[in-house]
Amino acid sequence: MMHKSLVPGSRLPRIWPVEDRSVERADEGPAALLRAMAAIAYRHRGKLLIWTLLCVAAAAIYARSREPVYTATASVLLEPRRQAATSAREVAAPATLDLSRADSEIQVIRSERLLATVFDSLGLASHPELQPRPPSLLRQLISSVTGKPSETKDGAQPAARSTAGTGAAPRIEPRQMAFANFASRITTRRVGQSYVIEISYVSSDPELPARVANAAASAYLLQSVGAKADAAASGAEFLQGRLDALSAQVKAATDAVREGSLPNLPTPDADARIIGAALAPLGPSGPGSTLIVIFGAVLGLMTGFFALAVAGLFDRRIRTGEALQRETGLLCLASVPDAAHWSGRARRAAPEMERLAVTGEDRGFGAAISDLRTAIEIAAPADAEGGHRIIAFCSAKPGAGNTLLTMNLAHLINQSGRHVTVINGESIWYPQDLNGLPGTASIVDALAARSTPPEKIVFFDLDGIAVLPIHSANAQRNRVADLCSPAVAQILAYAASKGDVLLDLPSFSGSAEGLALAKHADAVILTVAAGRNSVEEIDALARSLARVDANVIGAVVNRAGR
Repeated sequence: MMHKSLVPGSRLPRIWPVEDRSVERADEGPAALLRAMAAIAYRHRGKLLIWTLLCVAAAAIYARSREPVYTATASVLLEPRRQAATSAREVAAPATLDLSRADSEIQVIRSERLLATVFDSLGLASHPELQPRPPSLLRQLISSVTGKPSETKDGAQPAARSTAGTGAAPRIEPRQMAFANFASRITTRRVGQSYVIEISYVSSDPELPARVANAAASAYLLQSVGAKADAAASGAEFLQGRLDALSAQVKAATDAVREGSLPNLPTPDADARIIGAALAPLGPSGPGSTLIVIFGAVLGLMTGFFALAVAGLFDRRIRTGEALQRETGLLCLASVPDAAHWSGRARRAAPEMERLAVTGEDRGFGAAISDLRTAIEIAAPADAEGGHRIIAFCSAKPGAGNTLLTMNLAHLINQSGRHVTVINGESIWYPQDLNGLPGTASIVDALAARSTPPEKIVFFDLDGIAVLPIHSANAQRNRVADLCSPAVAQILAYAASKGDVLLDLPSFSGSAEGLALAKHADAVILTVAAGRNSVEEIDALARSLARVDANVIGAVVNRAGR
């Protein structure tokens, strides 16, 4: 008796046709972006965590490798400028304080003349910290590529001999390089809109910053007092007491600059006074190890997210049912979780995996197979006369899990009291005892026998499930078999006359055998391996099935949540 689904005009209606795809767009906006970022972070949480920890470790190593530096700051308060009287009869001009004077005095402190006075007075020309250091490996590499002389770590070019007429670089004296390094370590700034100027110096020597900052402040006082002393000494009738007072202030400021300290006498004629002496630092001011580590963590997260986002733009693999429906338009009948590992146990054997839906060990997996059966009942219901259906499972590549889904679904249907036959083509299925195998132990064997009627074909019994492999143990028979033969339809119709038939089709990447068998199915379900099959592969598979007029009712995402 020919199965009614094989009679022309009796095919089940196509519920979700492949050609009529409606892609449901996801919500847009900041909320959707945050959800997408959270999904990416969760899916790649291991990679993101490892990358962030590597960045934090690199930042911590960098912070520990950096030489600690110390900073000392001296504060100078500008006072109203008083003009020095050049004679006893001259009346000094009233004291004034220009609003823009602070910015001008900052430039005075930064001037090469004042800094050179501090540099020479403290004898820093031979200080090891200020000597030029060899260029880094990166600078040497850049120099070898560009052909330009590499700069030292302090920014200066190495000394080179100057030869007349050769155009060689002029020789840079060691003192010049040391002074340039010294000047780069001094910072001068105005505190807000006040008349307070802070002079800071940074050094790896914990005792040097306070000396340099105090010496710079004293040099500034010396320069101002010295100018007044010179102006006063040029007067024809200058009082000796006034000259002595200015001379004492000059001497005190000069000694302070030489010793790296503050004047031991008041300097009222300097038009400024020191309100905060630079003290020896109690601890290093840098590098900020905590900030560097935090920066490393933030940088790791940002670069990790960026790399994952860029990879996601080119990653067309399907991982969820929502992505399957959005990208291909196919209805997701079920999302089956990965059951290869459960509760920390080792990987199960194949017989245990094939019965997992009915043993109750993995409730999530069993519930997903039950949902799949319900979705099939809705999409491809049996007719009122009690006819049975042929349901085919196909995949784009091997290893998608067709056999796992087919056998678990078969056991679930068998538990409900209905007869089910599994036509296995994903792998060659035989009983463990190969002795005495009949000559018609597979569809290919039946085709080779030619005259063998379907009722004479041996179906293997597996816990009440009838199993018939597609392929033969004879490789030569598999190579010459014609699965488009009408005898295949007769075999499937005979199996369907006894109950539901589940076709475990071979993968479509290896051969066209799956297409030859899929056209006999009442409903075809695509098996998508989460994270392995791309959108293009599923689209190509759906188009191939449409060419043979296969009734694709949807797809199932296997190993979801990996």
